[in-house]
Amino acid sequence: MKNLKRYIISFLFILTITQLKAQDSQFSQFYSSPLNLSPSLAGATDYSRLIANYRNQWANLPDAYTTYSFSFDHFLTNYNSGLGVVVLRDQEGGVYNTTTAGIAYSYVIEVNHKIKVRPGLKAAYYNRSVQYSNLDFADELYLGESTSIEIPKNEQVNHYDFAFSLLTYTDNYWIGATGDHLLALNKQFSDDDTYPSLKVALYGGVKLKLYEKYRAKTDKFISLSFLYKNQAGFNQLDVGVNYEKEPFRIGIWFRGIPAFEQSADLNAVVLLVGTTVKDILINYSYDISTSRLLASTGGAHEISIAYRLDLRKNKRKYKIGAVPCPYF
Repeated sequence: MKNLKRYIISFLFILTITQLKAQDSQFSQFYSSPLNLSPSLAGATDYSRLIANYRNQWANLPDAYTTYSFSFDHFLTNYNSGLGVVVLRDQEGGVYNTTTAGIAYSYVIEVNHKIKVRPGLKAAYYNRSVQYSNLDFADELYLGESTSIEIPKNEQVNHYDFAFSLLTYTDNYWIGATGDHLLALNKQFSDDDTYPSLKVALYGGVKLKLYEKYRAKTDKFISLSFLYKNQAGFNQLDVGVNYEKEPFRIGIWFRGIPAFEQSADLNAVVLLVGTTVKDILINYSYDISTSRLLASTGGAHEISIAYRLDLRKNKRKYKIGAVPCPYF
């Protein structure tokens, strides 16, 4: 069984490196990783946020896929702007690693007293490395000895990276778009297999307050939202619903519902639970794979922890009108 798992992870890694224009890492809780989704979400709440994200994909496989992200964002009241920093580390099989570190900026434009527009820009430094010395080869798996294959030297590449986004929202609705890895539009980078393909993301939703016959002490909300992504010829559509009644929230999401495809292809169901303890928001989600690989891979676990701080000097002076995205 141990060798079988090593075979699987080696096979999956080979598929990854042969796909020259691979897809970026992803979070099921994409709204809990706002700066990775869209720079327009920098400073998009009435609080400053310190966020940590962890994703373990295919947990039953040894050294499979793990992703870490850390971010901080804050709204600059005097400049009507949001500013944030984000670091992401993606590890695939202990062999293929990607690290990005960037700064995100957004600016709030009030179209009228209801509608706001937030353009955003992110500049980042991108590093990708391949650790060939960590690979397992066929003769090692069969014979239990050192490989006779000449192992290539470890490699790494570094690039600058840019993303642009635009978000429109009211108190209850939001819709936005993000273009990431913009240098791929330049022919010099589009022909460079070490630079990630252009990624386009569209997202949006509605947050509705649930009223009761008698006024309750705690507000209840239901959020319907979606995320569509296109990169390197792949399409993915996530749709779902969240129910929020502080301090608790639950949600269910469906991934892989076809976008511009002829046949249905649901590949995962995501279940979410979360709670708030004072100013700390904790969410846990589990991806249930609908493919036959579930028994071998174990699905995916994801945890996000956000700490919100109120750093405004004059708390009554100005409220930005937070983007009504769900807490996850």
